[in-house]
Order: sequence, then structure tokens, then C-alpha cells
Amino acid sequence: MALAFCSKKIVTGLKLVINASQRQSASQLDMLTYLINGKKVHSGNNILQTTFSDINANLLTSEEKCSSFIRYYKTISPDEQEILLCNLARNYGIDTQNVVAVLNAALSGQDRGQMQILASSERMRLALKPKFKLLFSHIGKVKDGVKFLVDLRADVLKFRQKDQTELNGVLYQELNTALRDLLLLWFTVGLLNLERITWAASCDLVEKVSMYEAVHKVKNWEDIKRRVGPYRRCYIFTHSSMPREPVVVLHTALTQEISSSIQGILRNVRLRYSSIADDQTIGKGLEYFSGLDEKNVRQSDSDNMNFNSDTEDPELVKAAIFYSITSTQKGLQGIDLGYYLIKSVVSKLKSEFPDLSQFSSLSPIPGFRDWLLLNLNRRGLEAGDPILYPSEMEALGRYKWLGSSPPLDKFKHLIVSHEWYRDKELMQVMKVPLMRLCAQYLYKQKRRNLALNPVANFHLGNGAVLWRINFLADTSLNGLNRSCTMMVNYRYYLENADANSRNYLENFQINASSDVLDLLKEPK
Repeated sequence: MALAFCSKKIVTGLKLVINASQRQSASQLDMLTYLINGKKVHSGNNILQTTFSDINANLLTSEEKCSSFIRYYKTISPDEQEILLCNLARNYGIDTQNVVAVLNAALSGQDRGQMQILASSERMRLALKPKFKLLFSHIGKVKDGVKFLVDLRADVLKFRQKDQTELNGVLYQELNTALRDLLLLWFTVGLLNLERITWAASCDLVEKVSMYEAVHKVKNWEDIKRRVGPYRRCYIFTHSSMPREPVVVLHTALTQEISSSIQGILRNVRLRYSSIADDQTIGKGLEYFSGLDEKNVRQSDSDNMNFNSDTEDPELVKAAIFYSITSTQKGLQGIDLGYYLIKSVVSKLKSEFPDLSQFSSLSPIPGFRDWLLLNLNRRGLEAGDPILYPSEMEALGRYKWLGSSPPLDKFKHLIVSHEWYRDKELMQVMKVPLMRLCAQYLYKQKRRNLALNPVANFHLGNGAVLWRINFLADTSLNGLNRSCTMMVNYRYYLENADANSRNYLENFQINASSDVLDLLKEPK
């Protein structure tokens, strides 16, 4: 009975693949014409036939065939790579006729006892293994093969997104699944190496860390020198099969309290009292904003911390701020390594600084401004909550130079133009609705019951608490465009992290501080 039920599910899952295979002869010419798009390119059938002929003959033959395949793939154009991968999935994937035959045999023999069922299950497992997965397994054993497969999966994901045809979508998904399963197995935490990057590290590693930085771009060599200098830690994961290639990078600031602004972390302490503006910042400086940003910068790093010294005072280190985490390999998308890197770094820091007791991120909020503008265009939030409360509309109405348009139109104009950031009084008026709306975005907006914001989903899934939302935390142009200058602290209470993670992932409950929950209330 159980075998029959499972068999029905397998048959249902195979329908799309079988139907696609039946249509491939009729649609093959059209598909190739579309892919070629007037260019004369090779389909790669010869290299595939050569690669799969006697690939299991012996180890030497296997390595030679895999190396030849890698060399060939790297020399052909992207159009040819796209066709090659489609042909690889189509002609060297799952033998659907064999699957159906094995399935029918299993159904007819299910009354012959437990041994027969186990034997049928093994035959089905082998039948469902695509031939190209064998090639990928062999490639992983040759020099630089793992890095090639990581890059190959990045290509598969790119081509799958580009090509919207049903048949090719099925083919690319088969390739993606096979590659993802292998990479999940190979990139477990036990096979990764934790390395600290300092200014004394090899030049190529420092350069790669700078190049891969995706959250806060590195401006120059002085910038990266500060990020790996005193009261800073930069850790990376590398893989033994990808030496000298960072897989994920974590930047951490060591401070006396949890930072509320990225300015103080990224800038030299000597510049703390100068203007926060630069060539990518619209604001007019600390003095103009009545010390609001100066307060944020001072909170980020203690005056007692000398960043220009080669030594550190361990007694000053009370908090570790994870302000940037970057996955460097597009082919490892969906393989969560950041969580394990944070856990490993926490363990390292606790042993290095016994008095260290506070762990928190200082995270960007990508998508908040776009979400806000979308809801302004809709003239209201999805849950029916107002975008602006009467008191907030009244406060905006005092600024006659904004014109006589409705409050929501004024509010949208200020968000689009960033003009609110140029007026110190208007900035404080805007702070109330922006902080409330940001809290609503992070706490209430969900996708499939989990946080809509990807950064929030990452940290909350790791067991962090939505602890504090910070205004004027990132006053760069990116910060304005991304989240209207706001950033958020996701705080890690180590003793509760596992329970918080389970509560979020299983019960879809976000653990938020009272400060964040208070922001959701209607202003008085």
C-alpha cells in the first residue's frame, strides 16, 4: 500500500519531464534557432559523446575526460555554453522510459515481501539519478573541479532566469538540483577553513576581500586597512578544494556598546568630528544636523579606542558588531554558510575577549524604500493600516514650501527627492513615520510566513532578535536610496538563539524588542 502511494507521487512528479521529452524532437530545431539567434555556434554534442563514452573505465580516463570538458566549456561563448547545458540535460539526464519500467516492475512485485520492496527501491534510486550527475561527481575530483562546478551552477541559474521556455526551464532545474545537492554535501562546515584576514595577510586575499565586499563598498587601500586593523575583525571561510578563494566574508567591529551608525565604523576615528558628507552623500554635515549624526558616530566607537595603534585594550571590548557579511560565490546561492561563519567567529571572539558579552549585527534594510514607494502609489498599506496618521499629516502641512498637494503626495515627493534630508527640522518630522513604517516592514511584512526582507529573514532564522531600528544610520546615497538612512540591529542572545530560531522557522514568530514594538503604535 505504501509503495503504491509513493509510486503515484513519483509518476506525478515525472509527468512534466516525460511530456517535455516527448516534445523535444518537435521543438528542438526551434529552440536551437532561438538560442543561436542568427549566430553560427556549436551544440557541443561531440564533446558530450566523447566525455560520456567509457567515463567509468578507470581513474586516469575519467580525469582526462573531465579536464577536457572543463577546458572546452571555458573556451566557448555564452551562447554555446547555454546550448551545451541544454543538450547535457536533455540527452544525459534521467532515462524516463527506464524509470517507468522500474516503477511498473516495483508495482507488480510489491506483494513479494520486504526484500523485493527494498530491491525495487534501490533500482528506482539508481534510475532517478541523471547521467550528468556522474560527470559532476568526477569533475569534483580533478584539480579546480569544485570551483568549476560552483561557477557552472552560477551559469545554470543565470541561463534559467534568462530562458523562460517550459522545456528549458525543466532542463535547467534538473542541472541545478544535481549541482546543488553535490555542493551541499561538499560545503558542510566541517570541510571549511576559518581564516582571519589582517593587513599582514597575503596581498591577493586582501584584494579579494575588498573586491567581493557587497554591503559597504571599499573605497581605497586605507579603507580596507582600517577594516582589518585594530578593533576590527575580518574572517573568511575557504574550502580546501578552492584555496585562497574566500567563500563567505564577515566584517566585525569591536566596540564598547552596540553601534547605531555605520559612519563611525567605516570612518577613521580622527574624522569623527568632521562632516559626515562625502561625494556620495546628500547631507550637509554634523554641525547642520544639530549633532544628531555626531551622536550616532560617537556611539559607534569609544573615544578611548585608539584605532591608529597597533595594540588593543581587551578591557574596552564589550560588543561585537557584525556589519557586513558577503557570500562571494553566486553558484553557492541557497547554501547557507553565513550562519556557520557567525557561530565560528563568536566562538573565536569569546575566547579572545573574556569580557565580550554583546553580539549584534548592524544591518542594511534593502527594499524598504521601494516597498514604501509601492504602497504610496497604492495609497495605503496591504493590511489596511494608514501610511500616515493625522498627527503626521498635520506636521507635514506646516511646511508651506511643499505646496498645497495632499499629505501623501508631499510625503512621496520627499521620499523620492530626498529633500527631507536637507532640512534639519523636517528631518525630525519625517523620523516618526519613517521609523514606524520601517518597523512595520520588518515585523509585519511576510512572504510564505517568513520575513519579506532577506536580511531580516537571515538573522531571524539564525535566532537573532529584531532589537533596534536606527535613524540616520547610513547617510550615504546608497543608504538614502535603500532605506531612507535607516539600519537595524539584530541582536544575538546566545543562550536563546536556538529557541528563537525554532520559534521563527516553525511557528513563524518574530522575536522583537519592546522598543521596536512601540514603534508600531499610533503616535500620540
